Amino acid sequence: MLLQDEIASDKVAGTRRLVAEYGSRLYETAICLCGSESDAEDYVFRTLEKVVERISQFKGKSSIFTWMYEIMANIIRTDARRKGANALVFPESLPEREDPAPDAGAALGAKDESTVVRAAIRTLPAHLRSVVVFRFYEDMSVPEIAKVLSLPEGTVKRRLHDAKKYMRDKIARTIRPETSSNLTGDYK
Repeated sequence: MLLQDEIASDKVAGTRRLVAEYGSRLYETAICLCGSESDAEDYVFRTLEKVVERISQFKGKSSIFTWMYEIMANIIRTDARRKGANALVFPESLPEREDPAPDAGAALGAKDESTVVRAAIRTLPAHLRSVVVFRFYEDMSVPEIAKVLSLPEGTVKRRLHDAKKYMRDKIARTIRPETSSNLTGDYK
């Protein structure tokens, strides 16, 4: 039985299944986006609540998980507007992910690659961090990210390009600070 059908027919059982299948993944992403465990718990709860409340509006044009991301991103954006600040703040440590290309970054030598990359991600402006998290931590496609963030696909592609350039420059300065001092870039 499809999840949306189960929620529509039996809210209690459907909600349990929804939480079991997607709760922890939503929580990990919420932590990456807001930087606070308590805020992340609140965002996940509110997201799941809206999903159950609005399940009849799900048309199946994307995966249900992409639809949930869109709801969560809208909740975070709304809170940020209300607070007059940017709610997309990354924590000091990002979740560990396996490197699909284990030979990448051999020039780092003794430095821990993942630490350098996570540090570079933390320094990204919020609008670039969100696309990086969705693309590389959640393995979402450009169209999915565009839908979740309510942006044109071209804007998502540009932000990914800018984020990669920014991180390349940042990592180069970390590895060889004396040779990369002439690297500059405006990433705002």
